[in-house]
Amino acid sequence: MTFVADVAAATAKLPIQIKMGKLTDQPLAELVREISTKSLSGTLRLANGSVQTAVYFDSGRVVYAATNLRTLRLREYLSKRSILSERELAKLDASLPDLDLATNLVACGTIRQRDVDALLSILVSDVLRVALLWTEGTWEFNGRTRLVDAVNVSVAPGTLLREAAERLPIKFVSGRFRNPGELISRASDLSPTSNFLPAESFILSRLDTPLKLEELLAISGLPEAAVLRVVYGLTLSGVLNREFWKNAFRTENPRATTEKPASVVAPFVAPKPEQTDNWVAASVEVDDLQVFLRAMRKSTNHYEVLALPPTANSNEIKDAYYAMARRYHPDRFHLKSGARHAEIGSAFARVTQAYETLMDPKARATYDQTVKPRQSTESLVNSDKAAQAAGTGQEPDVEGFGSEAEFGSAEDIFREGRGALEQGRIDVAIKHLANAAHLEPQVARYRAYYGRALAADEKTRRLAETEIQAAVRLDPENAVFHTMLAELYFELKFHRRAQTELDRALAIDRNNVRANLLLRKLEKSRKVG
Repeated sequence: MTFVADVAAATAKLPIQIKMGKLTDQPLAELVREISTKSLSGTLRLANGSVQTAVYFDSGRVVYAATNLRTLRLREYLSKRSILSERELAKLDASLPDLDLATNLVACGTIRQRDVDALLSILVSDVLRVALLWTEGTWEFNGRTRLVDAVNVSVAPGTLLREAAERLPIKFVSGRFRNPGELISRASDLSPTSNFLPAESFILSRLDTPLKLEELLAISGLPEAAVLRVVYGLTLSGVLNREFWKNAFRTENPRATTEKPASVVAPFVAPKPEQTDNWVAASVEVDDLQVFLRAMRKSTNHYEVLALPPTANSNEIKDAYYAMARRYHPDRFHLKSGARHAEIGSAFARVTQAYETLMDPKARATYDQTVKPRQSTESLVNSDKAAQAAGTGQEPDVEGFGSEAEFGSAEDIFREGRGALEQGRIDVAIKHLANAAHLEPQVARYRAYYGRALAADEKTRRLAETEIQAAVRLDPENAVFHTMLAELYFELKFHRRAQTELDRALAIDRNNVRANLLLRKLEKSRKVG
């Protein structure tokens, strides 16, 4: 395969020399997990019809990947990102492998080394994303062949594996779990500071002790397909352990299938951040983020937040959400200033809120009934403004259409919602508090009381947790919000989490009445237990 970088024979005797199989039996995701776990070195070649890919490993770490797909070649990336002009590209030897092309570009001073490394990291991740979705084809691993070229790419296999689990056909994912009695457990070194997508956090919260798969499915309250996707992704990336794996490689000293995965797939080791003066990051990441934040400011409903039509089905909603999660999750921008990071967190909280609402048929139906009258009112206002503008010869102020001044301020809506909540009219409270939180997502108390209203219904408690957590992030020194979160955890029987939030609330306000009442409840429950 001419697209593959040069390889050289290893001189040391390796326990794994040549092994081959079918992707139907061992997909790339499971091969990456096993190679990482067993710290193997060598070249993994994949073939799916006419498409071929090679993935290179060094002591279990992915060091490079290449494919014969023309759209996933370095020349295409240089062109798509307008890094080199068509004239400059025409001067380059089209037959050069990507790594040779990169070396030549650096040698002649066209591109800096660190910028080439950043671009290759993006390219390698995209190559893996494609191959990770193959469920047919063949693979061959040769432990004696290694990559000759020195490369410095930074990929996050753990994240890629979790993404793949969400996109693989559900029939294929379900087929990876043959034994309903298989034990599933959390990894012993799970980082308390890690952040997960809502469904992942929910499943992890159910695994304070190891559970059989069938038990986890029963207590989760989620559709079986959703649980299996999450469990598959978390076990591939080492966040969860599973009792049985179908291994492709035999080693001299086989270890238990619940062995701790190598650091290459651990989801808690973030890839090295790119330098802020890196033109690749500036041209792709920063501009993209600005577009996202502007879109969030202009969005007036959940469908606009996810950039979907009101007719979107559940698969389209899920795909849109996970695409946004991969690109705009606040964890990816942890180096941003406090104000900017808070804005990103607030914007992404709206994305999560939209996803949770639209994926629940009942919640979506209720939401659609509230958003339709608003859209009709906006249309009338827009038409009136357009007519006025036409009469004066001025362009209509499109961004001003539908502002909160025309429909009541967020504060007024919040007061109505809070009053309804205190009277026990939960449906009315949710409607108003959701609107207030939508209009002003950066106001912590709007998010907190919206979360409290959602907590009244078991089906929306996951979203309630997201909203109250958002309030805590926006105002971490507010004892009331920490107490709200503790009350929610107490209702969910997550007593350790409830105690943690109570400790934070009482550290801020020792005399907080609700916090002290809940503290006595917790102490009483321990005595009874």
